[in-house]
Amino acid sequence: MSTDTVPISPTTTRTAPPRRATRASVVDTLRFPLLVWVLHFLLTQIPASLAYRFGEIRSVERINGIIEQQDGQLSSAYQMVRPPLGGMAHWLVEPFRNWDGTWYALVAERSYSPDMSATAAFFPLYPWLMDWGSRLTGWSVETVGYLVSNLAFAGALIVLYKLVRIDFDDRVARWTLVALAVFPTAFFFSAIYTESLFLLVSVTCLWAARRNDWLLAAIMGFLAAMTRSAGIMLLAPLAVLFIQQHGWDLRRWFPKALLALIPPLGLVVFGWFLTTKDLRFLDWQAQQWQWNRFSATPWRTFDCALNGCVANVRGFGGPYVDTVDPVNFGWIGDLFRNLNWAYITSSEFRYTVGQSQVLDLLVTVAAIALILIGLKKVPLYYTAWVVPPMIVPLLAPSSVFPLMSMPRFVLPLFPLFVVAVLLIKDRRVGIVLASISAVLLVLLTMQFALWYWVA
Repeated sequence: MSTDTVPISPTTTRTAPPRRATRASVVDTLRFPLLVWVLHFLLTQIPASLAYRFGEIRSVERINGIIEQQDGQLSSAYQMVRPPLGGMAHWLVEPFRNWDGTWYALVAERSYSPDMSATAAFFPLYPWLMDWGSRLTGWSVETVGYLVSNLAFAGALIVLYKLVRIDFDDRVARWTLVALAVFPTAFFFSAIYTESLFLLVSVTCLWAARRNDWLLAAIMGFLAAMTRSAGIMLLAPLAVLFIQQHGWDLRRWFPKALLALIPPLGLVVFGWFLTTKDLRFLDWQAQQWQWNRFSATPWRTFDCALNGCVANVRGFGGPYVDTVDPVNFGWIGDLFRNLNWAYITSSEFRYTVGQSQVLDLLVTVAAIALILIGLKKVPLYYTAWVVPPMIVPLLAPSSVFPLMSMPRFVLPLFPLFVVAVLLIKDRRVGIVLASISAVLLVLLTMQFALWYWVA
């Protein structure tokens, strides 16, 4: 499949198939995605619950260059340790509510406020669903968020399966789902994070546009922009699809082209809502400084990651110069010098691995390589979807980690997984790589459940 820009014909009306054939088609569309969802659930839930039950929460942190004792739970939003959940939620939900999960729970419970201005960096649709679900059921906001994430991922797999089958054969569609579900950081799809919800609305947006259903695409684009800032970047692949379907004759664009105004309203609505809470309209972007983000060119970001650098960042007391540590491969040598269970399972070693940035670098480089390869292998709108969400984080690195969260940011960018599948022709190689990835998924899930940094 090439990136040719020949017009993509709208879906045409066909004679309705027999009811039995329709039922069989629906079953076929649901069966494999749901099977993959079950596999993903088992690969993440069991390790997370076992680690949380029998493991020890991270007990160290590097402070002023020295590793000192500190409870990992203090990494919660504003260092407010979340209270334990009751019943089954204690073992099922708690392992998946760490890091940003505590921020979404905070927004769900307390909304946005100037006293907690950093909450403005977290878009509202997901925490609103957590709040509404909690009010409706009486369950904790974390439990509702956990259910939303898991159900959204199941729905996302179904829609993604349908979308990829439009552009490629069934083999590519099936392996794309597997590659996504067993990717080493795919546990975020089960966590109290926006990855699942964003994948669902973004894929549904592109699937609707691909089928010439532009009203549904616009609505999904709006919801995507209410879920994450990257949602507005769907305008790029939508523009490609629209031109491919309607050509360059402006007379054919209207009135459908007016629907392009709907997705950006997601940012407008969120910005307006922030002003009702005595925050600024653009605080969803302006508050990123609280994660030590600064402006840089992509090549400077990579230079900081590989060689380290100094950066001017904003602090609560004003601007200051911060030292950015480079990627650290030293833990690999330490591992071979200390091949014993006590060292491998120690909090200090696991913390060092999490802070090393190796995963950040490898995933970012691999993603860029897949984008370049995909220029010749996937439709143009696939490429238009992955490029903006990859470039923007490179323009705003953090002095904590220059490539911070990149192994998580790539998860909703499904074209990367399609390209990876297209490169693997041998089924046996695919099985081996999927198995290795699944093992890494299990290990990183346990890391996350015990408050070690992953992405």
